[in-house]
Amino acid sequence: ETAAAKAFITALREEAPPLAAVTELTSQRCPLQGERDFHIRTSQADLAPTALVAPDVATCPECQQELLTESDRRYRYPFINCTNCGPRYTIIEALPYDRANTTMREFIMCPMCQAEYEDPANRRFHAQPNACPVCGPSYRLVDASGREIAGDPFVRTRELIVQGAIIAIKGIGGYHLACAATDEDTVRRLRRRKHRQAKPLAVMFGSLEAVKRQCYVDAAAEALLTGKVRPIVLLPKRPEYCLAPGVAPDNAYLGAMLPYAPVHWLLLKPEDVWVMTSGNISEEPIVFEDEEALQGLSGIADYFLIHNRRIFRRADDSVVRVFNGRPYPIRRSRGLAPAPLRLSRSQLPVLACGGQLKTTFCLTREDLAFLSPHIGDLTNVAAYQYYCDSIEHLEQLLAVRPQAVAYDLHPDYLTTKYAFSLNLPRVGVQHHHAHIAAVLGEHGYTDKVIGVALDGTGYGPDGNLWGGEFLVADCREFYRAGHCRYWPLPGGELAIRQPWRLAVWQLYQLYGRDFTRLPLAWLDKLPPAWELVIQATE
Repeated sequence: ETAAAKAFITALREEAPPLAAVTELTSQRCPLQGERDFHIRTSQADLAPTALVAPDVATCPECQQELLTESDRRYRYPFINCTNCGPRYTIIEALPYDRANTTMREFIMCPMCQAEYEDPANRRFHAQPNACPVCGPSYRLVDASGREIAGDPFVRTRELIVQGAIIAIKGIGGYHLACAATDEDTVRRLRRRKHRQAKPLAVMFGSLEAVKRQCYVDAAAEALLTGKVRPIVLLPKRPEYCLAPGVAPDNAYLGAMLPYAPVHWLLLKPEDVWVMTSGNISEEPIVFEDEEALQGLSGIADYFLIHNRRIFRRADDSVVRVFNGRPYPIRRSRGLAPAPLRLSRSQLPVLACGGQLKTTFCLTREDLAFLSPHIGDLTNVAAYQYYCDSIEHLEQLLAVRPQAVAYDLHPDYLTTKYAFSLNLPRVGVQHHHAHIAAVLGEHGYTDKVIGVALDGTGYGPDGNLWGGEFLVADCREFYRAGHCRYWPLPGGELAIRQPWRLAVWQLYQLYGRDFTRLPLAWLDKLPPAWELVIQATE
């Protein structure tokens, strides 16, 4: 009947599943087929190019409830999930998104799980990671030598954390390094082992109430903390903030998050506050393979909480900040990537290689732009290999073959060298023009603007490192209307990572050696070699 058909079309939009994103809905008349039941047919490989890859999603409220209900058959099962939540991108090896194309194919569903999977009325209908304690993956706790620790692995892990241990915990997209965020001695030990001197450490709280005791949380931040992504949210500290000083030293903000994977609810009690930082040595990608973790993190972690579900693609935690009530992603990774951004129009497929620091890349397909998860600084072989592998994987996953490549003008960037290794038409993009064009693209603005980019260094077409730029630009082209004058960089690009070098040089130009008498607190922390920095620049 026409009324029933119209109601069905309306329901497709208004009653879509929680993770569904209806981007377009078309309808056409066709003759009745006499079908009585609903079926999901076997996937066809030729449909893969139009498919999207879902990000990993935090455990939904229904699964949280089952996880903590003693009568439920998945009580305290650390891999509980359903159609509305659970891992996606990190376990998908190929499209279409069927269990056989994920790392869950190694676990054959038991009859009860299979029945859920085949029941259209069940919340786990065609949930590809579906599993239970009978048929699914499991956790175990081992020491640094690989010897298994007896007892409930989650109870024992919490006990060890309370006692001051540092534990590597395998999660959704890789390993975290966890310890008590109230124990300054342990936090210092973690920093020393991880070679992370001052950069803030992320913290996981056992409950929203625990977050609010340490930080200011407005409505927008609360929505982020408790939503389906559950990123790290940068929150202003309260005056009564009392975590270990070494967690976020000399910083008015704290990177806070709530449990997002079932294992977190099994580990943390509501009052707990744990450091939950990326499982890596500083400047290297997050560790996601077990053998690599036991070898590479053995000098950092005292124990390892390991599971036997393979992670196919690593994904670090996303980082978001709230400004004027709106979320602004600072690091777009788990839970957000590789969900696409919609472009204003279709275009040829392009690979945009990104920069050298805080690297991501982008692939376009028609009117969609797929940003990679956060990769990090390309300062070592491991990070560069991860970058190359990620490009190859996303191209294969999305069935995209770029017809052009965009690259940063800096000739020494590894991303630029990668672009030149490809047999593709190349488009060089000036770093600060890219920032301004990004803002124009975000707001769909096509006219020329006066764009101001105060972003630090970016290689200019004149061969100099540009800094504060005033560009008259649109997305296609620009001219440089004004800029800060050129200054030497004491120590070359080392001055970019150590800004005190340029500050000392500037003060020396203004005041001579008398600048050391200025009432600036940071001058007391200058290394003795500051005079050599001046001499090397003169």
